[in-house]
Amino acid sequence: MVKNRSYIIIFVLNTLLCAGIITLTATMMSGWSVAVRSICFILGGIGAVLGAVFFALSKLSLLKGVFVLVCCALVLDATLACLSVFGHLNEYPEDSQKIARLTEIIKSTGKYGMLVFVIIQILQVVILPLPAVVCYVPGSAIWGPLTATLLASVGVLIGSLTAYALGKFFGKRVVIWIAGKENTEKYVSYIGKRGKFLFVIMQILPFFPDDILCLVAGLTSMNFIFFLATMVIVRPCIIATYCFLGSGTVIPFSGWGIPVWIAIFAVCIVLVILSFKYQDKFEQWLATKFTRQKSANKEQNELTSETASASTETNAYAAQNPDPDINDNSAAPLDG
Repeated sequence: MVKNRSYIIIFVLNTLLCAGIITLTATMMSGWSVAVRSICFILGGIGAVLGAVFFALSKLSLLKGVFVLVCCALVLDATLACLSVFGHLNEYPEDSQKIARLTEIIKSTGKYGMLVFVIIQILQVVILPLPAVVCYVPGSAIWGPLTATLLASVGVLIGSLTAYALGKFFGKRVVIWIAGKENTEKYVSYIGKRGKFLFVIMQILPFFPDDILCLVAGLTSMNFIFFLATMVIVRPCIIATYCFLGSGTVIPFSGWGIPVWIAIFAVCIVLVILSFKYQDKFEQWLATKFTRQKSANKEQNELTSETASASTETNAYAAQNPDPDINDNSAAPLDG
């Protein structure tokens, strides 16, 4: 009964929030282009449809994920809507002019705007499963790729350590509430049995939920020093890649960069489709590969240890029990 109530509450709230996105877009964002408003309408519609589908299929973890994303979309849409009306963004005819003005408003907040950006990074690791593009690229457009990389790295590192601490000190129940029972049990099995190197690989590859892995790592025997070293080395490199690519400094958004970006987006779409279809198989293959390698190394070490132990025992026995035949022959007189 409690489970059914959770489904109903999340589904109803998700539907209301999607209706709120559509209403705000229709009433307060009239000055934006058709493309921008269409994106907002589509987000609201997709959120409502996915919520209904996952509710019907009794997929509580997926329903929670959609609900969180819809909450984030509503906050973003409400911010744009309010600034459009009260910040006079609707007075600018072009979207590019609105965005430039919005950037100036955020920059004018100084350190407070940067602090909010860092807090968003912390939250997106712990409780908000936001795509990396949504988290890092706006900061790169506002403060530049280097500053955005530093700010995002600070927030992500704090969030990662917080997630690890939640798993370590509050246990499996909290991790299941945030990440879902299926994800928690699956990745605990992977990291717990396959070791640290697989955790590093999962952090690097885009197919794995790196934020959930931080929560799950706290449930395993992984020590804090290794976890911290992995986060400090791996996460800033990934963040820098998004920030510098998203700023257009590496691949421009004009000229030769346009076909390159089209190719990148095409590859990303293919990877997303393949990840949805084959992620479980890829995870199993990767885990099996490292399991076999680890098992082979373990068997080799055990064989070497057993051989050395047997040799030591043989030598010890020989020292304590000399061969009587050898002693008798050495003591016997020579014939003739």
